[in-house]
Amino acid sequence: MAEARVGVRIADDRKSVTVEIGPVGEPSSPVALTLEQLTKVINLLGQARRRMIGGLPVEPLEGQTVETIVDPVWHIQVAHIDGSTLAFDHPAFGPIAFALPRNDVARIVRILSEHLVFPHDQQNEPS
Repeated sequence: MAEARVGVRIADDRKSVTVEIGPVGEPSSPVALTLEQLTKVINLLGQARRRMIGGLPVEPLEGQTVETIVDPVWHIQVAHIDGSTLAFDHPAFGPIAFALPRNDVARIVRILSEHLVFPHDQQNEPS
């Protein structure tokens, strides 16, 4: 597969984005997308990624550097499973939700409760 170059340019009015994908050193055709269309492309790419990693071992997150979103819009509700749904609005990917089984909810509550006992002035950046 040829090496690809990818370019993204946001319009001055921030109402559209131009995406250009093509082989390195060859011409390509830019495509203008609205926010709704861009969100759909992101979702389709995410689904493709999910299929590509299906069956691969999942690495633990402990010790890894991950993108941290500070103070996102979020919502929690009872899930259709025996647990809870945690949803938040990721600025890069849009709304994302996780259905967490009851035992994971209990673990999260325990860990967050332990965090609340720390003095407020000693808290570092979100983890």
